[in-house]
Amino acid sequence: MVAKTHLLLIGLVAVAVVISGCAGIEFEDIEKTATRHQLREVEKRYEQFNGTYRIGIPDVLNVNVPDHPDLSGSYEVRPDGNISFPLLRDVYVEGLTPIQLSNLLAKELERFVKKVEVLVTMTGMYSRNVFVASRSSSRISMLRFTGDMTVLDVLAMNGGYTKQAYSSRIRLMRDNPEGKEIYKIRADHILRGDFTTNVLVKENDVLYVPATIMAEVGYVVDMFTYPLRSLVQGARMVSEAPYSMRYARERSRRATPSSY
Repeated sequence: MVAKTHLLLIGLVAVAVVISGCAGIEFEDIEKTATRHQLREVEKRYEQFNGTYRIGIPDVLNVNVPDHPDLSGSYEVRPDGNISFPLLRDVYVEGLTPIQLSNLLAKELERFVKKVEVLVTMTGMYSRNVFVASRSSSRISMLRFTGDMTVLDVLAMNGGYTKQAYSSRIRLMRDNPEGKEIYKIRADHILRGDFTTNVLVKENDVLYVPATIMAEVGYVVDMFTYPLRSLVQGARMVSEAPYSMRYARERSRRATPSSY
């Protein structure tokens, strides 16, 4: 009876902690951000919303120089922010947009070849990330940010969420120079066809998937009972050690062929 009372008190404390933690968060108006559909109505190119993509480390670029296959190819941005380009040797590209780099390469190549056109495209955007923190799995995942990703895209790339996840209180956290922003995401509504909160994510956004109240109760109970379970397991291993050694010797003796 005492043990049940203790577990009940632990569960009530866990519920109070979860409820108080959720109540203390001030969520931003979800209408301040934009969905993919709204974005397409205003501007067809996502770069205008997310900011023009800036090349970073260790992005991979594809440079196409027509009529000059020896100059065309794939180039990876080195840790020093440069790429090794034929004729030009090291070219500092970190912080440039693909269009800016195209113009820079075309201008620099004029010293060696006739006027050429250069097209730079991104084939590997590895310098931009978004993060997913899951309470139920106790892990934080880092996903590659492609520039055109919604909340549903991020959740799908992370493998979705478990039954222990609180899908109606997912948080989208964004750290802007003006201050932090926290949005309440209703994944349960998204899966029912309401895409109001299926907004576009930005670079370095954090999507936090909290656990359900019952899962939090289970975590608290597991935390308080872990020392006792460890002691029981240790005592069991000590009591079974002599028998394990004896069985090991018998197996070894049976496996060793007898000599005549």
